[in-house]
This record gives sequence, structure tokens and C-alpha cells, in this order.
Amino acid sequence: MTTQKTPEPHPTSRSGARSIAINLLVLTVTVVLLLGVIELTLRITDFRFVLTPSDIEFGRPDPLMLEMGFEEDDDLFWVPKGYWQKIEMLTEQRPPLLLLGDSCTHLGRYDERLAELTQRTRGAPLHFGNLAVVGWSSYQGRRQMERDVPALQPKVVTIYFGWNDHWIGFGLEDRTVAQVKQIFSSRWSHLRTVQLLTKATVAYRAGDTDFPNRVSLADFEDNMITMVTKAQEIGAIPVVITAASNHVRGKEPKSLKRRWLRNLDDLVPLHQSYVEVQRRVAQNTGAVLCDLEAELATLDAETRKELFMRDGIHFRKKGQRKVAELLDQCFEREQLWPVILEP
Repeated sequence: MTTQKTPEPHPTSRSGARSIAINLLVLTVTVVLLLGVIELTLRITDFRFVLTPSDIEFGRPDPLMLEMGFEEDDDLFWVPKGYWQKIEMLTEQRPPLLLLGDSCTHLGRYDERLAELTQRTRGAPLHFGNLAVVGWSSYQGRRQMERDVPALQPKVVTIYFGWNDHWIGFGLEDRTVAQVKQIFSSRWSHLRTVQLLTKATVAYRAGDTDFPNRVSLADFEDNMITMVTKAQEIGAIPVVITAASNHVRGKEPKSLKRRWLRNLDDLVPLHQSYVEVQRRVAQNTGAVLCDLEAELATLDAETRKELFMRDGIHFRKKGQRKVAELLDQCFEREQLWPVILEP
């Protein structure tokens, strides 16, 4: 029986494979070295670009405070440092009342005033959790509601958005920013080369648009509906709080122009269009509506001035107490207190 001998690889084939391997190695080393040089150059020149509130927020907290107090999140863009520890704590405590929103709620302290009022008038402690974050839009609130809120099992959830949604921000819609975040994960965002690519991508995507609002009116409505229905799905009562202001046509705070508002004259009607969406969503979904904007609009100009800071958006201490009083009345009217204060 004849055994067929396996032919030896031709010397030329071995030489070609070796050459390809060497070329690939040289190419890999070259790319790594090039990226290293770019990374080093960017660090020497102190180039930085991270999608944080410092690019869209004005006043307080300032960029330094933001850098010290916040960290990246691929879904929510940014969260306060210690966010996950807070989620873990609230998951264990399960407060019946959960507050979602932007800086008006994060820094507004009307939750504390409401707790003081509840203790004083009802003789009962108010257990609540405040998960609002400065600079957030309804897109971020929606993602938070979908991802983080269900585990907390609240009985009542307040939803207070409507300011950052109609600012221009990065020059991109928030949903487009989310797509960029999916490409450039925060896991790698400490690399300056990744930050450079992120900035280039943002600039490219922004070039395709006419500087849209962070969240369009249609998307705002969709986000609000999603937050309300998600709350209902987990057995919580959603409460929509309209975003109150002290803005008057012809007397708009000029500082708001820094928020990339196209035209200061657009501020009042633009904001009111988002408030009307909040009212419509509450009516169509059966959510509780605490119409803060309508309630405060009935007050005279001097009284409103005492409630709001100069930006006409955030509340002074007196305004915090007023908001607490109005929410107390709304909760009473909608019979929410027995649910919130139930042992």
C-alpha cells in the first residue's frame, strides 16, 4: 500500500506569510505610536471635551463645581457623584414619594419645605427621594424612569421638566447626543483621543442641523407620556408639575441669551408651548396635574418677583415655601396624602 506524502509548504509561501505578519506588526506598532503621540500632544495642550453640563449649564453650579461633583453616565449623560449609592439607599428605604426633574427640583429645596410643612400641619414625617439632576431634559428623565425608578417602587412620582428641553445646548438633540454616547462610551472618555473624536462627531452632527432644541416639542410630549405611563405600569401615581416662570414679554432676562436661545423674544411663547404639552399629557393619560405655572401666574408682578431668582426660573426661599404650599394643596385635592403618608 502506497502512502501519499503531504507536500512541504513551498519556501515562497512561508516567506510571504512571514512578510504579511511583519507588515501587520509594523502597522500595529505605527498606529499605536501615532495614537500615543496624539494622546500626549492633546494632554500637553490640555485639550478636553466631555459631554457634561458645563457645556449647557450657566450660573451655578459653575464648570468647576460640575467637574468636581458629577460623573459620566452612558444613558443619562451625567449624574451627581454618589448617584448609584443614592439609588441603592433609596432601593432599601423605598420612600413613597419620588421627585424627578432638573435643577428646579435638584437645587430647589421645595421638597424640604414640603416636608417641614407636612410635619407641622399633619404631624407626620414625609419620606421622599429627590433624584432630579441639574441640566437634565425630559429625555434624561425618561431614561432614568425606564432604568432606575422601577426598583425603587415609589407610590407617587412627581415629574418637573420643561426648561432644558427647549434650550439649544450642544447644538444637537439629546437623542442624537445619546447616539454619540453609545459610540464613545464613558469607559474610554478619559482618553483625549476619544474626546477629540467625540468633539469631531458632535461638530459633524451639529453641522447637519439648524441648532435644534435639545428636545423637540414632539419628543417632549413623547418623553412625558413615556414617564407617566411607566410610572403607572409600576403601580405609582404620576404627578406632572408644570414648569413655572416669572418671564414677561419684553422683559426677558438677557442672561438667558447665553443659553443659545435663538431669539430672546421667543422665550415666553416657546416655554408656554412646552407647558401646554405638560397639561395635555396629564389630561390624556390620567396623570395628576399640579399646574404650578397657572397658580403662580395669578399673583401680581411684585409678589412673583419675590418668589423667583433673577433668571425667572429658579426659586428664592420664599418661592420654595410657596411651591411647597401649592403642592400640599394639590396633593390634598387629588387625595394623594393618604397614599404618601400611609404607614
